[in-house]
Amino acid sequence: MTDQLHQAVHLLPMPVTLIGAKDGDQHNITTAAWINQISWNPLQLMVSISPQRYIHDMIARTGEFMVTIMGEGDRATAFFCGTRSGRNTDKLKELNLPTEPGEVIAVPRIKDALANLECKLVKSIVSGNHTLFIGEVAAADYKKGPRPLVLWQGELITI
Repeated sequence: MTDQLHQAVHLLPMPVTLIGAKDGDQHNITTAAWINQISWNPLQLMVSISPQRYIHDMIARTGEFMVTIMGEGDRATAFFCGTRSGRNTDKLKELNLPTEPGEVIAVPRIKDALANLECKLVKSIVSGNHTLFIGEVAAADYKKGPRPLVLWQGELITI
């Protein structure tokens, strides 16, 4: 990718989220910023995940995932979850992140998050070197509070 293309793409603000999946007793979370709403009716989200990520196959096997929207106080958590693999790190335990059961899916919600959106996998599409997981939002929780965390020009900022 040329420097011009790279710099231009980095002007796109992207929401910083945790993507969660649970396969049996294994609960994993990873940081993702390549995510977007793609439909109102039904309400659907799309997240782009590399097949090399541990969580990729968990989502493909279980057919569900949690999208947790991060707030301005969550920079360290977002960085930690995006720089370690669930293959050899229990991120929830290391960060002492409290969870609560999901309302509809088996993936737990992150307590005190800005929002948690429970998604049932509708479709997956291989695009380039990533898989686009499209999920229908089946349940959600939301709290007023901190501003959302976004990735912009390679920096974690709030809007």
